[in-house]
Amino acid sequence: MPGLIGFVKPGSTSAAGQLLEQMAAALEPDPRFRRELHSGEGFGLGRVSLAILSPGPQPVWSDDRKVCLFMEGEVFDAAELRRALGDGGHDLRSEDDAELALHLYLEYGKEFASRLNGAFIVALWDFRRRELIVTNDRLGLYPVYHASTSRGFFFASGVRGLLAERSLPRRIDRIAMAEFLTFDHVLGQRTLIEDARLLPQASVLVCRQGGVSIRKYWEPISPSSYPIRKDIAYSDELIDIFRRAVRRQSPNGQQAAILLSGGMDSRAILAAMAEGPGNGHLSAVTWGIPGCDDERFAGEVARLAAIPHHALPLRPDWMRSLAETGVRLTDGMGNLVNLHGLAVAEDSRRLAPVLYKGFLGDAMFGFGMRPRYWADYDEASRLHVHLEAYRDYNVLTFDLPDHQTLFTDAFRKRVGEGLLDDYRAAMRASRSPQLSDQRLYIDYTQRVPRMTINGVEVVRQYAAVRLPYADNELMDFSLRVPPGLRMGRQVMIQAFVRAYPSYAQIPVTPSGVPMMACARDLLVRGGAWARWHLRRVGLGRLAGPDSRPAKDYDGWFRTVLRDWVEETLLSPANLNRGYFKPGAVRQLVQEHMAGADHAVRLGALLSLELWHRQFVD
Repeated sequence: MPGLIGFVKPGSTSAAGQLLEQMAAALEPDPRFRRELHSGEGFGLGRVSLAILSPGPQPVWSDDRKVCLFMEGEVFDAAELRRALGDGGHDLRSEDDAELALHLYLEYGKEFASRLNGAFIVALWDFRRRELIVTNDRLGLYPVYHASTSRGFFFASGVRGLLAERSLPRRIDRIAMAEFLTFDHVLGQRTLIEDARLLPQASVLVCRQGGVSIRKYWEPISPSSYPIRKDIAYSDELIDIFRRAVRRQSPNGQQAAILLSGGMDSRAILAAMAEGPGNGHLSAVTWGIPGCDDERFAGEVARLAAIPHHALPLRPDWMRSLAETGVRLTDGMGNLVNLHGLAVAEDSRRLAPVLYKGFLGDAMFGFGMRPRYWADYDEASRLHVHLEAYRDYNVLTFDLPDHQTLFTDAFRKRVGEGLLDDYRAAMRASRSPQLSDQRLYIDYTQRVPRMTINGVEVVRQYAAVRLPYADNELMDFSLRVPPGLRMGRQVMIQAFVRAYPSYAQIPVTPSGVPMMACARDLLVRGGAWARWHLRRVGLGRLAGPDSRPAKDYDGWFRTVLRDWVEETLLSPANLNRGYFKPGAVRQLVQEHMAGADHAVRLGALLSLELWHRQFVD
């Protein structure tokens, strides 16, 4: 997986170089990745990369050799920034974004990252001040973790890179485990290792002799009040901003593919791309069970956009060969049933080195909004309303009442109120008593950078990934949309239907109906009515299925993966780690094999056990 590594610690240059090599190998051992490392007295920096988006050699140096910089990722508005710097007297010799970042630092100092619209992680060493600076984009789209030990300060784009440093204790963070098994992601900046933390998004970390400081330069804070505007004004503004965001990341003649599902978010990106020139090298890729709804609907969308469409079958047994890789790439914090992008990533790479995803669109415009939020609650009740909203959507893996059944008494005692305290801290950080604003803040700062990003990370194992929704202007707009227009994704749907009516007439998953009233909508709903009546009179076999899902982990865990699931979860090692009551794990597996649908729960437990085997045992 691409990323950066580095440290500040006393010692010789040769010892620093050796540690850098070890960290790079731990982060990504695949020989396809380029390793670029630089060490000096008391510090080391490096990049492990496929070098698709930033192909130039690194580090880049200031003319006086007083600053060296590494970068992974890209800047979306690079051309405008280069022109401004050139007008200011800077001599930029290449089109590489790493050189651009260096000159922005030389011009603006530590504030330079706040001027960037992009997806990136930057690390630089300033010899003049003897300090390390690490900074990232607004969403933390290239995760980076850090730890301090008695031997120094260390950072890496994966916790596994930090573990190359022997002085870092491998103490397990049980609160992080409980959070992962509850929300399907860890909260805050925790990791499964107590002393390793995620660098917050939109942050500037400075390490110098005497300590480490972290300061945030942006937060997704909603306004305290909203202006009076017509609903249509928001949807029109959204379309204008969305088109600009897509243009900033357009292929521009580069070979690229869009990961096209049957939903709205990736469809909107393709519709906007199809409007502009330079898309002759664009194709669409859809993965899933052959004949699934995603494949059928995405195929229609691709034909409408006049681009090739490639359907990649999702193998039911992909976890046998790739589960350990998925666990490694997500440092045990990604549920295996959400990592299927890894199963088709290599096939996707053969089609194009750059892939587009509809990442973030759901969270940005109302994924988590629930009617429960439209009321005033006292402070003590707000947390419970949030949890009830999660239950409405059925996205809690092990609900809080399940903890007593699953976890040992000793484990629950260690966790205490830590999980709830972390969620309350996120609510307070939103600076709003309005639950819908709190949920948007939590989606931006918790769900997206701690869960959704895992699907991007595994695809980056083989290709560069572009995320048009992760555009600064688009994010700023989403925060200005009144909560009522986010409910049910109203503003996004209204904008899409107005701008791209022909695309809106093709059904979407999971509803299976078009996004607008049309003749096809009547036909689809009429077909559903007919199937209901056939089942009602006992002719269900003639009715056929209402939907054809892209994946079936519930079934696969009971069939082609059954022996692997049982061998992993019912092993003495897993049952005797002291986290879970052995009887509860056995019962969960037994119930699933007998027909209950516990795939999400089993996937989370599998991830944790395989992580322990790789990094703890």
